[in-house]
Amino acid sequence: MSLYTVQPGDNASKIAQKFGMRLGQFQKINPELVEWGSGKWKVLFPGQIVNVKGAVTGLPADAPSNSPASFSAPPPWMQIAIMEQGVQEWAQGDNPRILEYLKSCGISGSLLKDETAWCAAFVNWCIKRSGYQSQGSAKVSNWWGWGRPVAATYGAICITQPLTADQANSGHIGFLHAMDAANVWLLSGNSKNQVRIAAYPKNKLIHNAPYRWPF
Repeated sequence: MSLYTVQPGDNASKIAQKFGMRLGQFQKINPELVEWGSGKWKVLFPGQIVNVKGAVTGLPADAPSNSPASFSAPPPWMQIAIMEQGVQEWAQGDNPRILEYLKSCGISGSLLKDETAWCAAFVNWCIKRSGYQSQGSAKVSNWWGWGRPVAATYGAICITQPLTADQANSGHIGFLHAMDAANVWLLSGNSKNQVRIAAYPKNKLIHNAPYRWPF
């Protein structure tokens, strides 16, 4: 058994093939990579350490220029987002945590309430709180073209259609957590009025560079 550092562009199938394993064998020695109960593979992040069979003889030469930076743990904004799971709108009054998300985008006055569409504000708050430059907007449409496009990578910002100027009726935005054949599983805010992990059809992704990276 050896340890392998996930490289930009890697996925479970590619790593298994690289070391002459079947996908089931790779899963068996890395059970934490598959979500219990659902069987969904988590999206690997560059810098993550996984178990492989055989010898690790070296790393690839230069990573592609559009590859995200490597982290030895999930991206810092993703670590923050995970801790926010369960935050939800209040039936009476406004949840002050959601108001924090909105304030990070400069929302004030009559719009500062937890009924205001806040999925983009949640992303903005997590990015800003992790110390990176955020978009500063609570409108999903304003995030298209922000940052830079990357391949599907754990923690990447993911945008769904439709993109409209109307904040209340625009698409959805969140952080990529897992994938299956038909869906992306996003950790996002304002998903059924709360922060949660939920599936969104891949055919709803924007057609041009749906995965974005902050830098």
